[in-house]
Amino acid sequence: MSETPAAHHKPLANLSLLPAVIDDAEKPRDAIRILIPGDGAAASIACRGDEYSERSVFVRAPMVAVIPLDQACRIQCKPAGETLMLEIGGGLYEQQVRDTLGGAAPRLTAAHASIDPFIREIGNALHSELLHGHPLTSAALEALTPLIVLHLARHYAGSAVTAAPAPTLPQHKLKRVQDYVEHHLSESILVEHLAAEVHLSPYHFARMFRKATGQPPHLYVVMRRVERAKALLRDTELALVDLAAEAGFCTQCHFTSVFHRYAGCTPLAFRLSCRGESNCMNCAGDEPFSLVSACKQRNTQSRAKTAQSFARPAPKCPVLFIH
Repeated sequence: MSETPAAHHKPLANLSLLPAVIDDAEKPRDAIRILIPGDGAAASIACRGDEYSERSVFVRAPMVAVIPLDQACRIQCKPAGETLMLEIGGGLYEQQVRDTLGGAAPRLTAAHASIDPFIREIGNALHSELLHGHPLTSAALEALTPLIVLHLARHYAGSAVTAAPAPTLPQHKLKRVQDYVEHHLSESILVEHLAAEVHLSPYHFARMFRKATGQPPHLYVVMRRVERAKALLRDTELALVDLAAEAGFCTQCHFTSVFHRYAGCTPLAFRLSCRGESNCMNCAGDEPFSLVSACKQRNTQSRAKTAQSFARPAPKCPVLFIH
């Protein structure tokens, strides 16, 4: 009887650039996935399952994210094709750890974003090779894999496998903090304010909040401000300067910068798209933006008015000579 080719030749490690959406929520992969967003790219990971139910992780350069074995999740990338994913099969991970460290492979911690210069440098090099049309051969990739596996086992292994799990915010305290954020989005919100709501020190609160949500408190507040701004852009006619203040941004310039970074387009482009006046992105944020078609006419009119103002004869003014 002949062997099944697909099972026999399945790659132990795989490298790819991610599309806009990958949905593995119903069928977890037997692989460790490392997400490395390129410059200007971002990825949102919604993890599901008994252990990490409804856990959300947001990652953008220069951060990376590691998704452990058998973790069901849905990944959204903006823009598509700019986030690198390295997959390492579960069997390869266990074998490499056993051969290198001489013991059972530890389970990795839940998916989270982190600053990792080692993974980042490898990802940048691999990304550059792919963009220049020089993809790594399977042999070259598998030669690099043991270094990555050793790094994962030493820096991403959860001590919770043998020790007590790290403390996290109870659900009722987490809801209390989230309600506080929603009611004070138009104001300045400090970590100290949130920690005081649940009677914790800022240091311990930040650790427990990140454990519960997968995000540091500051990033959570920023993302809630962006979502508030989206609702106001979509449902009101507020001027951008007033809208920025309502969403808690100190200036319109700061608002525009942050909104563009996390929403993928400017506030004006988002508002136009919700009205159907441009194809920059739809209100759900599923498509990449383009301001050319929406703003070409406006820019042309603006340049025409400017040219007319310069074409008018200058008024005659008296000349004053000082001796």
